[in-house]
Amino acid sequence: MTLSLYHHKYGYYQKHAPKTGKRGDFITSTSVGDVFSRVMARVLIKEIQKNAYAPVIVDAGSGDGNFISSFLDEVKTVDHKFYKKLTYFVLESSPYHQQLIAERTKHHNVLIYPSLSTIKEELPKLNGILFSNELLDAFPVRVIEKQRELLEVCVGLNDYDCFEEVYIPCTDPEILNWLACHELQISDGQRIEIPLAMGEWLDEIGIWLSHGKVFTVDYGYTNEEWGKPGRRRGSLRGYYNHQLIENVLQFPGEMDITTHVHVDAIRNIGLSHGIQWVDCLPQGHFLLKEGLLQFLQQTTPDNPFSREHKQNRAVRWLAQSNQFLVMIQEKCPKKDDA
Repeated sequence: MTLSLYHHKYGYYQKHAPKTGKRGDFITSTSVGDVFSRVMARVLIKEIQKNAYAPVIVDAGSGDGNFISSFLDEVKTVDHKFYKKLTYFVLESSPYHQQLIAERTKHHNVLIYPSLSTIKEELPKLNGILFSNELLDAFPVRVIEKQRELLEVCVGLNDYDCFEEVYIPCTDPEILNWLACHELQISDGQRIEIPLAMGEWLDEIGIWLSHGKVFTVDYGYTNEEWGKPGRRRGSLRGYYNHQLIENVLQFPGEMDITTHVHVDAIRNIGLSHGIQWVDCLPQGHFLLKEGLLQFLQQTTPDNPFSREHKQNRAVRWLAQSNQFLVMIQEKCPKKDDA
């Protein structure tokens, strides 16, 4: 999965081609217009001002820059004084996406970094907001399956030099420790992804964040939900030309590969670093609570393809986008740090 998505030359996310929207392979909340970013701009302005955070936003896994551009346009319109004070950091590893972000945000002050370690050189501790939209689901995972004993599902080659799944006994202490720490119960016949790389990222964030909130938008399951019969084969899948591909070994480097995130693990890892769990809401419910409907426009029936009709369709889609979750976490400074 690491090679298929992130190889410097052949990885899916490194290629100079659209990933989202009509010309890409999948749809995100930013593909349907600028409403999502405009609502989030108002949310994050309010959060920073209400809680006296530093005017700093770190946008992790920013993609093609459409979100950032409309987000900052909205901030500038809503509160120009705040806009002038805001520092907007972007974490994006893809050179192709870095270029798109630079082009689409050239009228804004945006600082682009390829990795968390390079941002830390500029910002040793984060006081502000960390925002990510469909980032954690793209971290590489390990896959295990219980067949009386616990097995790891690996990748091998068959006699025709095609990739195939290979089962080996699961003895890796990191996987076994994950199951124990997060109290994840695996029943016989069940397959599930273990997101060790996501865990490492969250640990880094937990150490880095000194004061502020983390907004994580993604699709995921709790431990209880992972145990339901419909989830017994896990969630690992690909998207290719807007088609769901169950065999993730089929088009290496040519399609997106994704999994549902472990909600309880995100909560647990945050708590281990003093980051409190504030809320977890379906995205549509969250956006409605935060004023989504104010973006509905007056329309006329004679032009169903007008900008107003298009925006209203986006509002309706977002109101129903409850397959995504908005997870909110907060870290307050220690009294001796305040």
